[in-house]
Amino acid sequence: PRSTLFPYTTLFRSGAARAAEAANLDALVIGDPGGTQPNSDDSYVLTTAGAVAIATADLRLLLALDLRGSAPPLRIAEDLGVLDVMSGGRVELLLRPGDDDTWRADMAAVLAAWTGWPMPDGSTVPVTPAPLQPALPAWLSDGDTASCPRGGRAVVFVDWPGSQPDLDALLRMRERRDGARASTVVVRAHQVAAEALAAVIRALGTVVGPCLRCPPGEVPILCADATDWLQHRTELHEPPPRTELQEPPPRRDQ
Repeated sequence: PRSTLFPYTTLFRSGAARAAEAANLDALVIGDPGGTQPNSDDSYVLTTAGAVAIATADLRLLLALDLRGSAPPLRIAEDLGVLDVMSGGRVELLLRPGDDDTWRADMAAVLAAWTGWPMPDGSTVPVTPAPLQPALPAWLSDGDTASCPRGGRAVVFVDWPGSQPDLDALLRMRERRDGARASTVVVRAHQVAAEALAAVIRALGTVVGPCLRCPPGEVPILCADATDWLQHRTELHEPPPRTELQEPPPRRDQ
């Protein structure tokens, strides 16, 4: 999967952020795209993202924000610029649309903040620091799917099946992604216990990710092979140990 969602409290206690990067996951969702979990306020998300940025080097950081928490939009824009710089340009946004008419204006202001922030006197002043990326990737999320306000790629959310994913679970994930015409899959694992996270992350990197990326006809064999390697460390995906070359036995004279 491109992204995975974990609860804040287990990100660092279990080393989930570093483990996700080591397992070759593409990104980590920080926050709750549905806005129903505790501590989903933008301030918590931005603070946690700073810690994840320091703990990782390549993992993309998808921040679930609603622009209606305790932090005003200008403060959010400033923090996003800092986070993108300190992470080396790895920040992306999952925005939960608000019900009021001013929400889209705030979203547009945040996304354009580094070009010019509107001031009360009608002038504009660029927010600093500017992100490393020319424009932060952003999606509008309802908790089940997310679309890009500028058009293009879509995101789909699927739940962790609760155990080692089998072929049927993987095919359902692919069907959900293809049905939504999405290019990004977020696996929601926020209900997974801390002691089980390591196994879940290994399965995501070893089985789920490759089976979502491969051609349809290769899913059954790849699922079987990857699961067998994950559980038993078979020699199918691990080369046999190297041995010293032995001298051939001497030839007998006939």
